Amino acid sequence: MSIDKTFWRAIVLTIPITLAGCTDNRNDTKCSDLYTSRLDAHDFEHLDGGITRHKSSGLVFTRCAVGQRLINFNCVGSSVKLNWDDAQSYVREIAEKSGERWRVPTRTEMLEIFESECINPAVNPYVFPNMEVANFWTSSQRMSPDAFRCSVYSYQGSVYCRQSRKVEQAFLMVRD
Repeated sequence: MSIDKTFWRAIVLTIPITLAGCTDNRNDTKCSDLYTSRLDAHDFEHLDGGITRHKSSGLVFTRCAVGQRLINFNCVGSSVKLNWDDAQSYVREIAEKSGERWRVPTRTEMLEIFESECINPAVNPYVFPNMEVANFWTSSQRMSPDAFRCSVYSYQGSVYCRQSRKVEQAFLMVRD
């Protein structure tokens, strides 16, 4: 009987410790609280047509997810959600029809837009307004197995390269 009591006491003490270790104890600032004006300093230059240039890399990003439109400084409409292969094909077709060299960003390129000082989503809301908190496809692939691809979670800008390529997700476009 004494062993059973000791066992259950150990379990009861272990559960709270384990659960506490699973939380994110950071008290991060929401990006909407950090950036309070369109005039706040940032590393982007807005261009016409709902696009923005990242000053240090020179990359041009769409400010809204594919399927949305920038109207009065806000992304409106619903983002197109496609599996990885269809997202790549969709952007290739846009590039062919527009004559612009659009593509889905690599994971490294996607990380250029994320802010390390804030979350929810981890982007300047005046550069990428109304970005949904979700996984966004990148063009990056894992070495193996072929069933997985890389996505970036917009809540805090983390990369995940074990995403099934069959999952439908939002995506941005980029060009050099």
